[in-house]
Amino acid sequence: MARDMMLTPDEYMAIMRLIGSERESEGSSLADRRLDESSPKPKRTRKVTKYNRAFGRMLKQVKKTSRLKDGSYRKGWSSSKEMSKAHKLTRKSMKR
Repeated sequence: MARDMMLTPDEYMAIMRLIGSERESEGSSLADRRLDESSPKPKRTRKVTKYNRAFGRMLKQVKKTSRLKDGSYRKGWSSSKEMSKAHKLTRKSMKR
């Protein structure tokens, strides 16, 4: 029964050639994929809008009132309050 499972040397070599060619084609496709992934995509740059410029100006203005000389916050102020106030002033100034 074990005799039925044995391969002839020719059959064995044919199978080995088939496996080898499969590995080569698989390896080359993997190498191609690596080359595609390694090429960096150009970074997208964002357009600075009119609102963004106005918000920057208002934030500077709010920071003058919300901070002390040493850079710490005045009593009752926080970064979230600063931002909220700056956005509110920006929206108000954009309506004009």
